[in-house]
Amino acid sequence: MSKIKLFNKFINEKDCEELHKWIVLNRRKAFFKKVDMEGERWSTRFSSDLVFPDKAFEIRNKIIDAFNLKNFCEEEFFYKGMVASYASPGDTCYLHIDPVYVANTKTLHFNIKLSNNLGGNPILSDTEIPTGQGDMWSYFVSEIEHGSSLVYGHSPRTMWVFGFSVNENFTFK
Repeated sequence: MSKIKLFNKFINEKDCEELHKWIVLNRRKAFFKKVDMEGERWSTRFSSDLVFPDKAFEIRNKIIDAFNLKNFCEEEFFYKGMVASYASPGDTCYLHIDPVYVANTKTLHFNIKLSNNLGGNPILSDTEIPTGQGDMWSYFVSEIEHGSSLVYGHSPRTMWVFGFSVNENFTFK
């Protein structure tokens, strides 16, 4: 079974807008930190003093239910197993592989694009994956080299990341 999955329109436009607005309204607060990945990106990745919106927890629970993740732990490196991300036009992310945070597991991410912008698509195993608003892509970030293409135009790329540490034998159902 493929280690990369794309789910078109995993969440609807209304939910995208709600999370996008939360990011845009909060991105200048102290809990959004600049991320040095070769671009202009801010995220909540390094913060724990914040309150995520209820909608993010609803979507996390939808992912847990849809992919039978009830018995796996949220990624410990992220507060509540989630990250909100704001990438300005001009942002890109170099190819890299994330670490394993819990011994004898793999690190699995579910990323959802919230914005309707130009560029900023995921690059997974040297292949750019076109994504649209509400699309979700999932892959083992501790195994697959990944990054993102250049965000261009006038609008930022916003996305929400949900991370899990899953056992080494985990496969998508």
